[in-house]
Amino acid sequence: MRKMITVLCVLSFLVGFDLIVTVPMLPAISESLNINMEISGVLFISYALAYALFGLITGSISDRVGKKKILLVGITIFSIATFVTGLSNSLVVLIGFRVLAGLGAALIQPTVYSIVGEVVTYEQRGKVMGSVTAALILPTVIGIPIAGFITDMFNWRVPFFTIGIVGVVMLIVTRTFIPRFKSTTSSSVVKMIKNALSNRIVTRTLLISFMYYGGLEAIFSIIGIYYNQYYNLSASFIGGILLFAGIASVLGSIISGKVMGRPHNKKRLLLAVSIVSLFSILFLTINDKLLYVSILLNIIWSFSYAFGQNIINTYMSNQDDQIRTTVMSLNSSAMYFGATILSMISITLLNIYSFIAVGILCAVIYLLSALLTFKLQTR
Repeated sequence: MRKMITVLCVLSFLVGFDLIVTVPMLPAISESLNINMEISGVLFISYALAYALFGLITGSISDRVGKKKILLVGITIFSIATFVTGLSNSLVVLIGFRVLAGLGAALIQPTVYSIVGEVVTYEQRGKVMGSVTAALILPTVIGIPIAGFITDMFNWRVPFFTIGIVGVVMLIVTRTFIPRFKSTTSSSVVKMIKNALSNRIVTRTLLISFMYYGGLEAIFSIIGIYYNQYYNLSASFIGGILLFAGIASVLGSIISGKVMGRPHNKKRLLLAVSIVSLFSILFLTINDKLLYVSILLNIIWSFSYAFGQNIINTYMSNQDDQIRTTVMSLNSSAMYFGATILSMISITLLNIYSFIAVGILCAVIYLLSALLTFKLQTR
């Protein structure tokens, strides 16, 4: 069991790493391919949107065909697409292979969560889910510095080659250590999605995921601008702050998993961290005088977000066994749709108004999330 969980954690790390790998590489990519840096930022969006769109159906396919088969197909697509991204010589080709990598990730991550839900007991599920979620978040702590270092030492193509090669290794490891799972249903993909969405609890939780993760990305997407404009901080100083915030996120996920191993009410915990996120983000955007207060609020918000996200993932994995991967895949799609849409709204508000407007947006989002959480029926 321990080897299997380790494999699942490594796969989650690769998916998370591939999502953010372009962040420190954009200047190098822009210079190498002679494209505008703002336009090159679409590489992140293309990956996230592909994940969100393909995630609507990949979970249902996994439930119908079998988890291990879909996991192996996902790793294959993910590894090849990421490796070939490093060979690209135009923005169009880059975007195309980032979309394919997003497809591979959409096949991998929901299946990883579903396997945890299937092989781990209910009592231990929160703890293991916390470890898997921490692995997904960990690249925000060490992935960005590693990608930046490799790019400076060699070039922007090498990180893509590295992820692709590690992916091929994980394909062999996964084939060895992940057991074969039988198909859990013979229903059509459309019917499985319809069954999942007909469950009011699942639908409500998907809305919470949309707002909860979207609220995170709405502020995260502009946090560097916030520190630069309010406090005139350098890129390295901002990177240091985000490093500590990332560590707080990993700790939040791990601690959440341990706490949920005890007889606590998930609904109350999620409601509490939603409220904490609401006030920490609101006060963060209002504050423009006290740097250390902003840093503290950033760390609190990062911790509470990760704590709550693990609760959502664990709760969704406890749903219908026959369509578990369908539910987890829809949950991932809701997260990435939320991230894309609310980040765009956030940037628009910042350009028209100010950081306070973004803070109010996030506060409203987390308030709605808290209200939906209050109405949840959990176990």
